Amino acid sequence: MRLTLFLFLTALGSLAIPAAGGGDNTEEPLRLEPVGHVEKSAGHEISGLVKSRFHQKVFWAINDSGYPAAIVPLSPDGAVASASGHMIRVPGASNIDWESLAIDRSGKLYICDVGNNFSRRKELQIYVVQEPSPNSSSTLSPEVLKVRYPDQKKTSPAKLIHDCEAAFIYNEKLYLLTKRLSDAATALYRLDSQKRTAVNTLTFVTAYPIGGYVTAADVSPDQKLLAVLTYQSLWILYDFRNDDFFNGRKKKIPLKGTGQVESLAFTSARDLMLINETNNEIFSIKLDI
Repeated sequence: MRLTLFLFLTALGSLAIPAAGGGDNTEEPLRLEPVGHVEKSAGHEISGLVKSRFHQKVFWAINDSGYPAAIVPLSPDGAVASASGHMIRVPGASNIDWESLAIDRSGKLYICDVGNNFSRRKELQIYVVQEPSPNSSSTLSPEVLKVRYPDQKKTSPAKLIHDCEAAFIYNEKLYLLTKRLSDAATALYRLDSQKRTAVNTLTFVTAYPIGGYVTAADVSPDQKLLAVLTYQSLWILYDFRNDDFFNGRKKKIPLKGTGQVESLAFTSARDLMLINETNNEIFSIKLDI
C-alpha cells in the first residue's frame, strides 16, 4: 500500500502533496444546533452561498445539478427574499454541476459549474453576472468563462483529483479548491485570465493534505481569514501572506450535528453561516480569532 501511494504521488508531479506544516491547531469538536431552515421552494441541494454586496440581509444561493440554472435570494432565516418567492433564472446558462458561488467587491457573482466527480469533464465553465435585484425574474445575460486545469490530461494516470466544490474571491481573483477523492487532500488553483473567446487555463498555486473532502470556502470581508469546509471539519486559515494561505496559521474545528454541510459564507468579519444539503438546516458560528 505504501509503495502504491508513493507511485501515485510521484505520478502527480507538481501536485505532490507536502506534509502538513507547523502552526496547525485542532480544537475540541464543536456541536452545533440549527438556528433556522431554508424554505423548500429554495431547493434541497444548496451547494453555494455568498452574502450580497448591495442588498442588506440578502444572501445568494445556488443548487446542485438537477435544479434550474437559477440563483436564489435568501434572508438570514432561510426565507426566499424575492417578492415572488421564486428563484431568479440565469438566461442562457445550464446547470451541469453547479457546485460553488463566489462574489467580488463590485457584486459580480461567479457561478462555478465545476463539479467533476469522476474527473471526466476536461472543460468546465463559470458564469459571471452582476447580482440582480432580489425581485428580478432573471439576471442579465452572463459572461461565460471556460476553464481547464493545467495538469489534467486525457492520458493522465492521476484519477479523481479534479472535482471542485469550493470557490472564493481574494484580492479580486477567483480561486478554486479541489475535492480530491483519491487522497482527501486539496489543490488550490487561481483564475488569472478571463478570456471569453478561448479556454482559460487555471494556475496551480499549491496543494495541502487537508484530510477531508472540501465542500466550500469563503474569505472574510477584511480578507484576513479563509474558511474552508469539509464534511467533518471547518478550517480557519489566517496570518498568511498574499495567497500563501496554507503556510500561515491554521485552526481545525471538528463539527458535530451539522450533517452534510456543503456551503458557507461570512456574515461579518468573524461570523459564519453554514447550510447543510440534507435537511436545509442553517448553522451559525462565531469565530474567536
